[in-house]
Amino acid sequence: MLRILLLALTISVLVWLVLNTTLYATIAILFLVCAGQIWALIYFVEQTNRHVVRFLESVKYGDTVNMGVGGHLGSSFQELVDAFGSVVQDFERIRREKEEQYLALQTILHHVSIGLLSFDNDGIIDFMNPAARRLLGITHIRSLNQLGTPYNPLITAFSNLADDGKTLVKLVVNDEILQLALGSTRFRQQGRELTLISLQNIVSELEEQEIVAWQKLIRVLTHEIMNSVAPITSLAQTVSVLLEDDLPTESSELNEFIGDIRSAIGTIARRSEGLLSFVENYRKLSRIPEPDFSVVRLNELFERVERLLASQLSAAAIKWTQIIEPIDVSVIGDASLLEQVCINLVQNAIHAIIAHTAAASPQISIAALQTPTGRITIDIQDTGTGILPEALDKIFVPFFTTKPDGSGIGLSFARQVLRKHGASLTVSSELGVGTTFHIRF
Repeated sequence: MLRILLLALTISVLVWLVLNTTLYATIAILFLVCAGQIWALIYFVEQTNRHVVRFLESVKYGDTVNMGVGGHLGSSFQELVDAFGSVVQDFERIRREKEEQYLALQTILHHVSIGLLSFDNDGIIDFMNPAARRLLGITHIRSLNQLGTPYNPLITAFSNLADDGKTLVKLVVNDEILQLALGSTRFRQQGRELTLISLQNIVSELEEQEIVAWQKLIRVLTHEIMNSVAPITSLAQTVSVLLEDDLPTESSELNEFIGDIRSAIGTIARRSEGLLSFVENYRKLSRIPEPDFSVVRLNELFERVERLLASQLSAAAIKWTQIIEPIDVSVIGDASLLEQVCINLVQNAIHAIIAHTAAASPQISIAALQTPTGRITIDIQDTGTGILPEALDKIFVPFFTTKPDGSGIGLSFARQVLRKHGASLTVSSELGVGTTFHIRF
């Protein structure tokens, strides 16, 4: 207000001098004074804009530590000064928190044992933690194109991995075999589409599981083969001993002698046929065809299974129920192989119910449900005898069976087929209550 009053006074004197005097030098001096006062007033008024611009530029470039927001603006601008100060403090606090979070995240990423690698759509590597460098034997690299020929399977897997996909890749790096489990996800950072890959070498885990699987299989094979070979060997020795003795001369003794040999040879033939059948089942189990993928509607699949087993269900007076939610749910798979899997599981359920003579209301229910996350589960439940707890971890081992006339390949076949479909097969059971097989796609 003082500036305005002085400017008004100067202008008034200037006007009076122009109208009433010829003091041209004084008039010129007052004109210059008036212009200077106007410029000073404009400069003073624009200080607020300059402070706001300086504040926004400081915020833009992150330079808010020593930024002055005060000035000789007068008491009426104190609220603006206080607001600037409060905003600066908030920015400093948020920046410190983000820096601490960034440092903590960097520390975690550099110390995790799982390799992490991120790159953009052009293959330019954005981040690679030390675990990934050690795993791949790489020191400095800026692009995936700089990887050598041994890493071609890895680059191909990167290209084929979908969002949130998983796969296994075998690499040979520096004469070392790597079995890498890869997982991928995509995200955006500063306007760039990035792919994050996790890499984990599971050679030791696979080798351990392979050894366990071979041990189980060898135990079963040894047991079955010994069961067949032992009586064959014993009977062959008996026949050999009989033939080494002198043949009886009397017809009655000779007929009895020949009868013994025929019986022994017949037994040898039957056990040999059993051994051949066992080997044939093993051959079938090791030659499961590759799936011919198509859309398989589960309601139609269940109806075909029910029609095929209707006579067995009716003969055992078993009630069949099925639940499908939603009714049009479908999976991608081989219809004939999935049908065979369901038939094997339902037949096992029928046999378990027939063996459970105390079952009051024999029933088999098959349910297909789609979870909120989009996964599809199929549960086949029966009211049979149930499975012994000690046998639960063995029923998927080839040729292991709890049925007197079972081959022991049905459940192993089912699990292998479902693995080719990217699905899993598990079981839960309670003695005297029943068993449920769970298929998860």
